[in-house]
Amino acid sequence: IETLTDAGVRFVYFSPRNMRRTKELASQMGIDVAWNCAISLRPLDEGQDDPHRMTSTYADWDVNARLPHGVEDVKRHLEEVDNVPLLVSLFTDVTEETTSQMVDVFQEYNETVIAVGLCHLSRNDGTFAAADISIGVDFLNEELNQDYNEEHSIGILQATRKIAVNFLSPEELKFVSSVAARSCAFNIQRGSMGHLPKIIGTARASLE
Repeated sequence: IETLTDAGVRFVYFSPRNMRRTKELASQMGIDVAWNCAISLRPLDEGQDDPHRMTSTYADWDVNARLPHGVEDVKRHLEEVDNVPLLVSLFTDVTEETTSQMVDVFQEYNETVIAVGLCHLSRNDGTFAAADISIGVDFLNEELNQDYNEEHSIGILQATRKIAVNFLSPEELKFVSSVAARSCAFNIQRGSMGHLPKIIGTARASLE
């Protein structure tokens, strides 16, 4: 995250998990999890409390910061209160639809959005299509190539979770991944992620 900041990119993480479940992972990633740090994109009915709202050393973010819940509430906050929703680094309880909607919100306020995500997940398609630049990360093809070279046949591939890829060759999975990443300007393997900040930094410098 520090490297991305040095490259002129503000890192924002969208998590489908609730506040409490996301807090620990976000902290390990180096994301600030103190007061005013996160927004849930799960809308609340009027008068409804969020049972998963996140607390910090200083105060309860939901009660004291009065940060919005849901995309429509974010829009109202931006129009009537301040620009804090554009500055937080963590959005939780997200769906494919609400993530794409937040990309639109960032763009409405003249932000350039670079989306980075797993290219084999169909739920990322909308976000990839909405962003100004999209980068698909292909870790399945990388794992499959390694396993195929060792075993010459594929049953179940161990990745983040068990994923069935019965008897797919590396060439077949590469084709599937390329189709899934059709909205991405770049489709890279996991091992190349470390080069992204330098590439982005060089690209920004060339525009100055």
